[in-house]
Amino acid sequence: MDTIKEQASKVSQLIFATDTAGTYQKALSLTWAILRETALLVWLVICLVFVGGEWLWNTAIELGKKGRIWYESLGEKKAAPGEAQSLESIGKSVLSAGESGAAFLLYRAKQQLGIDADPPAKTQPPTTAPPVAAPPKIPDIPAAPAAEVAPTEPTEEP
Repeated sequence: MDTIKEQASKVSQLIFATDTAGTYQKALSLTWAILRETALLVWLVICLVFVGGEWLWNTAIELGKKGRIWYESLGEKKAAPGEAQSLESIGKSVLSAGESGAAFLLYRAKQQLGIDADPPAKTQPPTTAPPVAAPPKIPDIPAAPAAEVAPTEPTEEP
């Protein structure tokens, strides 16, 4: 039993020593600083991913526009004009659906990274494609009067 008391005494002296409290306080302080700076680094990397994604998105859209202009300059049109307008209006609707949220997110990410950025402008709702004209009406042609057929009496065979 004496060995247990001696060991408990040694442990309590170590725990309650003045340098033990200082050492643990420094360790916790340093651990907190490491965690805080790591979290900030992760946040800045996330912001960088958003900004890089925006750059990639804009570059892809510009390449798509240039590709479309090149394709149209070849004079080959495979889709009917009504279908192209429909696809175009659908594309505009999809792009504008998340545009304001994405613009605000990118604005805040650029601010976090210290990049000069203008606040996002309010976007106008997309315009719809003009209505497609109805097909021309075919005029009604009056039917020819039916010829009257005189009723015939049944003939008897001999």
